[in-house]
Amino acid sequence: MTNTLLAPRSGRFFGHAAALQRDPLGFLSQCARGYGSVVPLRLPFTPTLLLLDSEDIERVLVTDHHNFVKPIWLRTAAVRRLLGDGLVTTDGDEWRRQRRQCQNAFHPHLIPSYGDTFAKLTARMLGEWRDGQSRDVQSDMSRLTLEIVAQTMLGRDIADRAGEIGEAMDTVMVCFAAKHRLFGLIPFPPTRREARAIRQLDALVDRIVADFRDEGHQGDEAPLLASLLDDPLQSEASIREQVKTFLAAGHESSALALTWAFLMLARHPDADDCLARELGAVLGGRAPAPSDLPNLPYTLAIVKETLRLYPPLWMIGRTTVKDCEIGGVAAPGGSLILTSPWAVQRRELYFPKPDEFVPERWLGQEQANLPRYAYFPFGGGPRVCIGQNFAVMEAVLLLATIAQKFRLDAPPDQSVRPWATMTLRPPVGNLMRLVDRSAILSATPL
Repeated sequence: MTNTLLAPRSGRFFGHAAALQRDPLGFLSQCARGYGSVVPLRLPFTPTLLLLDSEDIERVLVTDHHNFVKPIWLRTAAVRRLLGDGLVTTDGDEWRRQRRQCQNAFHPHLIPSYGDTFAKLTARMLGEWRDGQSRDVQSDMSRLTLEIVAQTMLGRDIADRAGEIGEAMDTVMVCFAAKHRLFGLIPFPPTRREARAIRQLDALVDRIVADFRDEGHQGDEAPLLASLLDDPLQSEASIREQVKTFLAAGHESSALALTWAFLMLARHPDADDCLARELGAVLGGRAPAPSDLPNLPYTLAIVKETLRLYPPLWMIGRTTVKDCEIGGVAAPGGSLILTSPWAVQRRELYFPKPDEFVPERWLGQEQANLPRYAYFPFGGGPRVCIGQNFAVMEAVLLLATIAQKFRLDAPPDQSVRPWATMTLRPPVGNLMRLVDRSAILSATPL
């Protein structure tokens, strides 16, 4: 593919950094729609290339991944304050050791066993919901998925602590996206609010670990925490950092996918009707189980289309180890290589009507003809998100459970403009109104 090496206009002193900081999603979309498949960017101190072609992305993430290591922003103080030296931030031999250690908790034979926990905790949440209520759905989904990851991975019921943990994590993520920080690359010290949130989060995690130790444990009840505690090489600090990593990353993707899905369904009543019909035909009012997944293709399509439009992991970066060429463009050693699921998954080259919510695109031949790395909401290659199968199953089963009981309505003028923090979040303060499905059915004329 021929690249013209065009790029948006840049500032005299800071290049494209100001535009990327001011409106990162708009800037990435501009690059994807108006320039070539490789876009050279001017960022301070570092030669930078933005990749938008699926084959180039596959090369960086998969086929030549040894020449592309994690970027500096995953090792900045702003990120390490939340995640420490856990699985997300480490690289090389240490990352491989941690990955092997954590992999057992996500073994394919274990994933279906988590279904009962999904059902139990979702039913507990729905017990608090009432027809006609207005709910902060992102807050509800965040709390629910945080409770799920704690119960399945750590063997802990944290219903009494989930609110505190979620609030502390939100504080750190919001500070990460502060306008003056350039996503943590400018090493400002933590604000008082951020430092207080980190101390609070550390104390809560330490209490979870201590309670688990005091009560004794069975590995099959808490596969992740058990493997950490059974490793003599793990210090108290490293255990805390790994637990924080999985609490943060392990709940955020599913919570955001569900929130965005409900916002999309509120704007697309035809899709909501199709979902309700599938759930009624397959489940008939009972709680879904992992064995139902093959019979819920439309529910899965909603999740996949939501992750296409609003991928939690909205930008991925790597640093070149040595000089190389990507898409016909030279990339010296130490170059920053960027790609963006947000931008690539909205390219018309790969997805007709790219900005429209069309779950049906995942039900036919269009999906079969899609290049492998035109869709990569969880990254790819050896560093693909370790919990992607867990997250997708969780999102499908929770969506099915909730949507059977309630339709979630939103005002037609409600903003769905995403907010790029560490993850891709909906606007703060979005409330959705609960409508009991049984009330809808009883009001429908025969």
